[in-house]
Amino acid sequence: MFLFTTPYAPVKDAAPASPVVDAIRQGAERTGTGFDYLLATAQRESALDPGARARSSSASGLFQFIEQTWLGLVKSDGPRLGLAQQANAIQTRSDGTHVVNDPSARQAILNLREDPKVASVMAGVFTQRNRQTLSHELGREPSGGDLYAAHFLGARGAAQLIETAQQSPSRPAARDFPDAAAANRSIFFDGHGRARGAAEVHKLLSAAHAGTAAVTAAPAFAPDRPLAFATQDGPAFHGLFQTDTRRGPISDAVAKLWRGGERDPAAVRTAALGFFPKTTSDAAPAGAVPPIAEVAKPVSVDLPLPSLTPSASDVQAAKKGGSRAREPLDLGSFMRWRRR
Repeated sequence: MFLFTTPYAPVKDAAPASPVVDAIRQGAERTGTGFDYLLATAQRESALDPGARARSSSASGLFQFIEQTWLGLVKSDGPRLGLAQQANAIQTRSDGTHVVNDPSARQAILNLREDPKVASVMAGVFTQRNRQTLSHELGREPSGGDLYAAHFLGARGAAQLIETAQQSPSRPAARDFPDAAAANRSIFFDGHGRARGAAEVHKLLSAAHAGTAAVTAAPAFAPDRPLAFATQDGPAFHGLFQTDTRRGPISDAVAKLWRGGERDPAAVRTAALGFFPKTTSDAAPAGAVPPIAEVAKPVSVDLPLPSLTPSASDVQAAKKGGSRAREPLDLGSFMRWRRR
């Protein structure tokens, strides 16, 4: 029986990388934020749909930024991210709210939430900001779950939820976050309408981010150098759970082999034969594809073999050994004499 029994079929090139996932990876790399964390956040917030919109709030885009959070990020970080014009159009009132006087300009800025590249970089910046605030408030490095709670409730709100979960775990979280609870009932209330406690809500928010590293390094851009949302970056993602820095197929040689197989399947079979040792098997039926185990015959090597004719010294030594020396010499006897 062979290890590989599936009939041969040409293997096509890997499918093109998802532009959305590529954008998330680029945002993670440029802001020093964990790719796994950003990917899990986008999956949970929008199921990786850049055009997703919430029914119960102003949230929109891959990361479901609400309008005020988005306008605040563009205002504070836009200049160094290549969005200086948009940042200058945003005004901040005395009560902290952000406004844009030109309705069309305001809508254009809000529509950037649905641009995967812009949204991913902003999500990375937002995560870095939340990390700094939570580190100060908690006195420790926040986990991925803590940071998602900050993405969901804001950094101050997440710190309050975490503290309540530790000190009064059964206190209904909806009591402290009525607006968030009204917009997200499935988080703050169970299927029977029971209000979940702070510890339960924090656990529910953290579940999808367990084990994800929210921050991997310092941001890849300098504060005084704008970060353009470039389009020339090539595909960077070739598998759903791949998080290393590999940029291409697993191996150029393997990719070349399989690509050639689409044009000449026989060439692939011939090349594959040399990868496995020969084994014994029943004869293949007529017209069948030769099994992988049928490798070319071993290469013969020309090595000098010892002569089977005894030398004169061997004959003399044999005669001294007794009557067996007078018998015809066979190969076994000769080899035993040679070993003496």
